[in-house]
Amino acid sequence: MKRNELTEEMFYNWWLQKFHNTTIAELIEKEPELLKTLAWYKKYAVTQAQHDQWYEWAIDTICKNKKQSRKMVMRMFAINYLNLAPSVIPTPPSQ
Repeated sequence: MKRNELTEEMFYNWWLQKFHNTTIAELIEKEPELLKTLAWYKKYAVTQAQHDQWYEWAIDTICKNKKQSRKMVMRMFAINYLNLAPSVIPTPPSQ
C-alpha cells in the first residue's frame, strides 16, 4: 500500500469482508436502497470483540501509512471513526 491511499471503502470492506463475507461494491449492486439509509449498519453489525479487532487494525494501518505516532492517530481518527466504524450488536444485560 502506498502512502496516502487510505479510503473509506477500505475501512468498510475490512470489517464487511472479515465478518460478513461481502464488500461495499457488492452491497451497492445487491442492496442499493439499503445503503441509502443507516439500516445497513444494523444489518451488518459486529460483536464488541470484532469491533475492537477492526479498531486495532484501523489504527495500525493509519500509523503505518501516515508514519505517525499511535497517540496522534488515535486523536485524529475520532471524527472519521464515527463514519467508518461498524455498529456493535448490543449485548443483553447479565442477570
